[in-house]
Amino acid sequence: MHSLAGSTARRLRPQAGYPAALLALLAACSPAIAAADSTLRLPVTPFLWAGALGVLLGMGLAPREAHAAPHPRRQRSPWALLRRGLALLALLLIGVSTVISAGATLPPPGLVYQDVVQLMAWAAPLLERRLPDTPPPPAESLAFLELALSRYWAALPAAVAAGESGARLLVGAAGVALTWVGALALGWALPVGRQPLAWGTPLLAALVLTAVLGGSGGTALAIGTGALVLAAVAGGARAQRAAWDRSGTDYSDEITRDVLGWGLGLVIAALLAAWIVPLWPGNPIAKLFAEQELPSGIAAMQRGLEQPRQRPPARVGLSTLPAVLLGESLEQGPPEQVALRVRVPGPLPEGPVPRYWRVRVLNLYTGSGWGSDATVGAQPPTVFGDEVPEGLVAQEVEDLRREQGLVPGLADVIGVNVPASVERLPDGSLAALVAEAPAGRYRVLSRPMELAPLPPADREPPDMRAYLGLPRGVPQRVRDLASIVSGSGSLLPAQERALLIERYLRELPYTYEVEPLPRGGDAVDQFLFDMRQGYCTYYASAMAVMARSVGIPARVAVGYATGTYDEAAGAYVVREAEAHAWPELYINGRWTIFEPTPVRPLPARATAQPGAPDALAVAEAEQAPRDRTTGPLVWAGVLALVALVTAAGFLLGRPRPQPPLVERAHLALERFGAREGVAWPRGATLHEYGALLIPHTSGNPEALHDVVTLVELARYGAHGLAPDEERRLLAASERLGDARTKNDKR
Repeated sequence: MHSLAGSTARRLRPQAGYPAALLALLAACSPAIAAADSTLRLPVTPFLWAGALGVLLGMGLAPREAHAAPHPRRQRSPWALLRRGLALLALLLIGVSTVISAGATLPPPGLVYQDVVQLMAWAAPLLERRLPDTPPPPAESLAFLELALSRYWAALPAAVAAGESGARLLVGAAGVALTWVGALALGWALPVGRQPLAWGTPLLAALVLTAVLGGSGGTALAIGTGALVLAAVAGGARAQRAAWDRSGTDYSDEITRDVLGWGLGLVIAALLAAWIVPLWPGNPIAKLFAEQELPSGIAAMQRGLEQPRQRPPARVGLSTLPAVLLGESLEQGPPEQVALRVRVPGPLPEGPVPRYWRVRVLNLYTGSGWGSDATVGAQPPTVFGDEVPEGLVAQEVEDLRREQGLVPGLADVIGVNVPASVERLPDGSLAALVAEAPAGRYRVLSRPMELAPLPPADREPPDMRAYLGLPRGVPQRVRDLASIVSGSGSLLPAQERALLIERYLRELPYTYEVEPLPRGGDAVDQFLFDMRQGYCTYYASAMAVMARSVGIPARVAVGYATGTYDEAAGAYVVREAEAHAWPELYINGRWTIFEPTPVRPLPARATAQPGAPDALAVAEAEQAPRDRTTGPLVWAGVLALVALVTAAGFLLGRPRPQPPLVERAHLALERFGAREGVAWPRGATLHEYGALLIPHTSGNPEALHDVVTLVELARYGAHGLAPDEERRLLAASERLGDARTKNDKR
């Protein structure tokens, strides 16, 4: 086991050595460190993949015997040239894919997963040797890629004058491209020994571009520059020692110490330059830019060290309730703690929407949470007896929460029997009821949302602009994803589009462990494209933002799920684990609750209209396949096919590592004897077997004698073979093969 592990470690050992390889990997990842600290909010993942993949692939493409002269016949091989061409094409495709990913063009994994599941379901009949009954489903991820690539190509020419977003696009695309080229060149140069510091110049340029123009400070610049210089020093010293060992030149270990000393001196000089040059007040380049009025995108890059502008404050009403942040739990205590006991006349009947105890409604999305611009007014106590009008639901609430100010109730709440203040949104709908004094018990009167009266046909529809606004920080790829998921290019009703968004989000996993909110980024964008899991607030916010992106008014509500019905007490027991958030969309004149959180059950929507077909089935039937024959998608398909063929050719045609010279010569001797029909007798020595082969060498036994003698010397000698003896053994084994070829021709 230990020998197997040791042989595996030796095979995986980088040619440049572990110190140089790890330093090169750190230098290649330093632009990603700079992007993570950038004030332009550069994408980190493309930088990371470009650096890490570039170094690893560069080392893998270097020849295994980098310092040995290649065989001339192998250089002229057409197959070798073809493999090199395919490898270069594959590297070009990987580089292009990495660069375009910096423009947020790649589809989210959730959308790809959904396409794969639908394709597998469609292809299931093929396993039973029968054709599917329907055409293949449209690939939504390809539609997203097509839309995002079109936007990316259009945004690049206009990025120079597009302000901070244009600067982000320019620095991101150029930085990722330079990182890929520089990391690839550095990874190839280290094992070959071709001046790694010079070949790593594009990587240094990418680091300077990302750190200085991106405004990330000098930390990443210092780390990357130091790692690059030390990797070049370590790789160069190792290559020099290998060259001296091959030539038999004696050298002292003091040379290694001298090289390391000079390398550390260069690192210190580079760190000082990285620290001093950006602070130099007489920098002529800075003066040149200062004397000219630059386009907004270039000007934003010039202000790389300037802090980004603060987001303008949201419109604030009279409400003083705190905002709800996406990264915070809604629970006010342990999950098993009872929060509410709600007594009702009987179990709530199932309806077309979920039954939740709503506490607040929020309509202002800030990029990290939700607030409200509701106005506050007085709410007199509502007096009602045991008999309530038809269509209304009376609830007796026992409030056991730690904070009892906000009044929960079945949506929509009409009134409460205690003094309270009411908060209403711009369209007049209820945002929250706040009791004037904490009350442990109160009665609430509600009307189910699906029974709300429709707006009169002779009046203008209500103003829904307060439920359609999105901050400028919401990335375009969030809007693109919403358009693709909800049926881009089709004329589906708002209800069907909302159900498609809900279904997409319910296929994402749910967790109680989430990542922190991004610094200066958008929480919904991080959830959809990076985290893909989170609290219920993430799912509710994602659906509300995606619905607004496609023109459907939306808001977010927080409260509690229904809980468990206690038949003996005739009440619902609601625990803190039932704390929940959900989206509400304005469709067909009413606010409708949707449930995108996968751990919550869906309502029986089909019971709302008996005999009506399922909305999702209608949406899928009406969604016509889109035309995929034009635009950048064709090129994407061609490039993907070429990349697949290239990868297959590269894997199948890569040269296998040759055995040592002595083993190759021994095998050549055995093949010669097998072709001549002379078997190796059991117990015969190497010399005895060579004597049996002498009559078959056509009077030219010198090659056979050299092979036998030198192989025996290498196996049983005390010092192995000298360089001239290795050359003699190689030439003798080749002459032995040539002699066999001549015998065949005769």
